[in-house]
Amino acid sequence: MNDNKPTLIYLDDEEINLILFKEMFKRDFDIVTTSSPDDAIEHVKNNKPNFILTDQLMPVMTGVEYLKELKELGISNDSTKVIISGYTQEGDVDEALETKLIDHFVSKPWSYQNLKDLLLSHQI
Repeated sequence: MNDNKPTLIYLDDEEINLILFKEMFKRDFDIVTTSSPDDAIEHVKNNKPNFILTDQLMPVMTGVEYLKELKELGISNDSTKVIISGYTQEGDVDEALETKLIDHFVSKPWSYQNLKDLLLSHQI
C-alpha cells in the first residue's frame, strides 16, 4: 500500500460495483475490495483502514450486521464507516446512524466527486 493515500476497504456482494469503485477511486485511495464479509473482517483486523465502506443488502449479512461485528471485535473504532446502498432497511440504518455505528449513509447511485469529498473531509 502507498503510505501517501488513505486506506479503504469496500465490501459489496456485486462484483461490478467493486470493479467500478476501485477503478474510479484508485488515484485517491489505497483500496481493497471484497464480496466476502469474512475476508473484510480479516482485512480490517490486520490492516486498520482509514475508511470502511459496505453495501447494506447482501446475502450473508447486512452492512449493519458486518459493522456491528467489527465493533464487537473492537477493530473498527478509528475508521470512518459508510454504508453505500440503493436499498436500506430504514430502521437498521437509522439506528446505526443514531448510535454512531456508521458515520454516513450514501445512496446509490452516488456521485464520484460527492463521495470523494465526503471521505476526504474525514481524513486525519
